[in-house]
Amino acid sequence: MNAKNIVVYGYFSCDEGMVTNLPAEAKAKWAEVVAARSPEEKIRLMREFLSLVPKHKGTNKLVANVKRRIAELERELERSKARKRGGGVGFAIPKEGAGQIVILGPPNVGKSSLLAAVTNAKPEINPIPFTTQRPIPGMLNYEDIQFQLVEAPAIVEGAAEGRMGGPQILSLARNADGLIIMVDLSLDPVGQFRMIQFELDKAGILIERPEGEVEILRRACGVGIQIVGGGTLVGCTYEDVKNLLNSYRISSAILRISGRVTLDDIEDALFSSSIYKPTIVVANKLDLPGAKDNLALLEDVVKRFNVPLLAVSCLSGEGLRSLGESIFKMLGIVRVYTKEPSSKEPSKKPLVIKNGTSVIEVAKKLHSEMYKNFKYARVWGPSAKYPGERVGPTHILVDGDIIEIHY
Repeated sequence: MNAKNIVVYGYFSCDEGMVTNLPAEAKAKWAEVVAARSPEEKIRLMREFLSLVPKHKGTNKLVANVKRRIAELERELERSKARKRGGGVGFAIPKEGAGQIVILGPPNVGKSSLLAAVTNAKPEINPIPFTTQRPIPGMLNYEDIQFQLVEAPAIVEGAAEGRMGGPQILSLARNADGLIIMVDLSLDPVGQFRMIQFELDKAGILIERPEGEVEILRRACGVGIQIVGGGTLVGCTYEDVKNLLNSYRISSAILRISGRVTLDDIEDALFSSSIYKPTIVVANKLDLPGAKDNLALLEDVVKRFNVPLLAVSCLSGEGLRSLGESIFKMLGIVRVYTKEPSSKEPSKKPLVIKNGTSVIEVAKKLHSEMYKNFKYARVWGPSAKYPGERVGPTHILVDGDIIEIHY
């Protein structure tokens, strides 16, 4: 991120009450927060901002969001100081494959056993709790692509407040493409799931797909307020949005919205650091006594979050064959195969893109010249009406399509 562009993300449920009608001095103070460059200055200005926020039910979520951001900045400062002193090695794992999936769970639920069973990794499998101290990556093969699974150290209650390396584990989760929440079917899986979900929520990581999504890209000058994306404004107009952002001294920005977005959602996006992560719950030890009864209880809880649940036994291998397909569906991705106009055969290695990606977006990914000079494309596969159909830039590609771009 540079000094000219600042991106803010927000994710929302339509039934949440958001803050409105902040006093002008509070809005002006938040503009100072955004303009601040050093973490120390941001922390100081955020505290001053909180002192200007009226205390009532409508501001509870805003206050919680800002306090969480202060805590995140303070922890990052501590980690930075530790690194300078020669300690505190980072948990970051470079991404590989079609998606990075972090495996989260309390001690002894079988995270290491899962990683060893489905990837090329060789983690130490030990009944002693907290054996895994560092993130361990491994590659899971699924048809003609691979997913990177990363076993995180065990997560415990209070992780979001700093217990047992919690902030580093949660940071690993925040940077991943998706999550596996792993629980033990033989030992209160409902309590384990609720604990992990609660810690994720406190850290601003949502596992339930939100109804509305806002991305605010602030620009130094020149574009005014532009709204793009396939979302719908609910209960407000473009002028309402423009006036709201202007009240926060934002006169030039691009808003990308998806889903149903209200004016309160847009205002909350200025303060919230929440982020949605596609998630699957993997319930292990299906082979043990009482597991099936506990699985029924877990299903009732997990379905409220609209999150897929996969019951497995890492010992017997039951259910593990479905993991790759479950991750593929969870991430909402598709594979397309590019073909040169002069070639008879498409590439064997697919291009992995998000579901709903158009032909022109693929051209932009492949090469700037393809994008700038795009004429048309030919498509073979499930989205084509007939083999080699000639399509325009807005044609949406689906899994298994072959695309030949002409420019």
